[in-house]
Amino acid sequence: MPSPEHAYDSLTYIQTEIPFGRFVRGLHYWGASLTIVVVFLHLLRVFAMGAYKYPREMSWVVGVVLFLLVMLFGFTGYLLPWDQKAYWATVVGTHIAGTAPLVGDYLWRILQGGVEVGARTLGRFYAAHVLILPAILYSLVLLHLSQLPLRGT
Repeated sequence: MPSPEHAYDSLTYIQTEIPFGRFVRGLHYWGASLTIVVVFLHLLRVFAMGAYKYPREMSWVVGVVLFLLVMLFGFTGYLLPWDQKAYWATVVGTHIAGTAPLVGDYLWRILQGGVEVGARTLGRFYAAHVLILPAILYSLVLLHLSQLPLRGT
């Protein structure tokens, strides 16, 4: 279970004590950033080519949801090192989510796990980043790819 007391120490341990830990963490960091860029460029290409039109509308919708999901991966993963930059970025991000019409306050409390960013927030973001979002991602990627033979490339 992630805890604010051990999150940063865990990160330091991975980078300094585990063989190739710094390399694997860097690979994860840069690979995640590259994934966001590639998914955005793919979405942009599909839009520019007009490939979102009939008969591929459903594939477009799933693709947009996949892009939003990749952005959620970035948002949830950003807090996990539990340093000052991650903490304050999460405070700002959850408050921005809290400004959404109708569901903002509810969304803000769900994301934070209370009235402030703390141990519950870290636990929720960790669970989302490691368990919930990957399950949704794999399901949607399979759905997105399964539409290719039906609608063509």
